[in-house]
Amino acid sequence: MSLPLEREEIQRITEELEVIIAAHLAWFKQMNRTLVCGGQVNHSDLESDAHLRSPFGQWYYSQEPYVLESTPDFQNLGITQQAMHASARLALLSIVDQRRPASELYDQCIDLALRLNTILRRLQLDIIGELLTTDTLTGCATRRGMMPRLREEQERALRIQRPCCLCLLDFDRFKRVNDDLGHPAGDAVLNQGMKFVTGVLRKYDSIYRYGGEEFLVCLPGTPLKEAVIVVERIRAGLERHPIRLPSGDTFFATASFGVAEMNSRLPVEECIATADMALIRAKEQGRNRVEIWA
Repeated sequence: MSLPLEREEIQRITEELEVIIAAHLAWFKQMNRTLVCGGQVNHSDLESDAHLRSPFGQWYYSQEPYVLESTPDFQNLGITQQAMHASARLALLSIVDQRRPASELYDQCIDLALRLNTILRRLQLDIIGELLTTDTLTGCATRRGMMPRLREEQERALRIQRPCCLCLLDFDRFKRVNDDLGHPAGDAVLNQGMKFVTGVLRKYDSIYRYGGEEFLVCLPGTPLKEAVIVVERIRAGLERHPIRLPSGDTFFATASFGVAEMNSRLPVEECIATADMALIRAKEQGRNRVEIWA
């Protein structure tokens, strides 16, 4: 899963799912007690739109969880919940008629309820995973999970016979920004600067906070010459991008870039090292420039 969300939004959704899971388990407990022990039937569960009336349904069919709608698990939730309420309704009608529900119907209802809980938990864990793999300050991916993703891109490049390029970018004289303007100003440079960079990248590119003020960009299916054009567009746009500092002042940051093609015969670590060599060259040549490691 990869959600274009801020960290606070991810935390909110995680907590919201915990409430929904608790509500579903409470419904499941009451339903199971009624089917096994008999007793008073909740008449809202007998309605044809029972799936809309439950706390889960009110949440699922509201506008709140729209950010999750593109995930397969979220789509499966609705299908599973409707089937669960349909089987529960039939089972409860047996109770109303003072008959025991058929064992097959009981099993179906319980299995669907448990499946719904499993999907909810899996969705929640996937979202928690976003917290672990997303840098708080910049919204970029962290190094956690970076190497497996880069190895996948390397294997894909070999399989489809299309090159893949890596780029390391490093904000110029960043220590001076922190020392002269303060760390909140440095945070603003990283936050706003990387939002600009991310906005320029294509949807199938990926970017990782490699360390400090250094970031790694992966450009799949991109020959070296095209990669340089993409990176030069980023460099030129970044130096003109106004960054609003906490003091209210405007600051313009620059960065240096090292680009290298990912070699399918070399470990990914060595491919990153070649991009790093190009970055060092860009720094030595005066900064705010793009260098290539051939």
